[in-house]
Amino acid sequence: MSFLVKVNFLNTFKIGDNINFNLKILKILYECYEKLPEGRKLIKPIVIINTSIAEAILYDFIVNRIKRPNRTEILFFEIYSALQNKNLHKFEHYITQAEKYDFFELKDTNFYDAMRSLSNKRNRIHIQNEGWEEPYNESEVFNEKLKILSEKVLEKILDTMALKYPRREEYHGYVEDFELPWNKHFKTHNVEKLGLTMEEAQELGLI
Repeated sequence: MSFLVKVNFLNTFKIGDNINFNLKILKILYECYEKLPEGRKLIKPIVIINTSIAEAILYDFIVNRIKRPNRTEILFFEIYSALQNKNLHKFEHYITQAEKYDFFELKDTNFYDAMRSLSNKRNRIHIQNEGWEEPYNESEVFNEKLKILSEKVLEKILDTMALKYPRREEYHGYVEDFELPWNKHFKTHNVEKLGLTMEEAQELGLI
């Protein structure tokens, strides 16, 4: 129950190494989730790590590859110019830019809202829930549906990066391919463009 994603898109290799460290933690969590009678209680750390990896990927793409690019690999020159004076340091900032420029070609869906939902839930790592976001009980927040959503969003981000935004071949191979510890949700890349069945698109909230 796992699959590999080719790491051909990262700008900062150390981010990739740290993602692989967290994926090794995830692998253990998923094994325990499947085997332990009370494995459901591991959903919170699973969602937090899945979402944090998604944030790291967007950070590397938007801040390192677009805002501070290798001069020989400038992506979206018009975006590069527009982002120079922007202070981007939060997941919400990265989601806003991804939606504005529709990096995932899903502007007519709820994909970016799904990312925002995960970002908000990931902030529930702060147990005090200072903003009093509902539901108040974390046992209601971190459920199987949210776990699957975090898997699908991360998988779609990685699929898009690997297929649509690869770096030149000389930058490949420095980071071990990512092993995601679940059965792959999406067989191809796009709803029309991203290759989802209607059922998968509905589950992800894309239609």
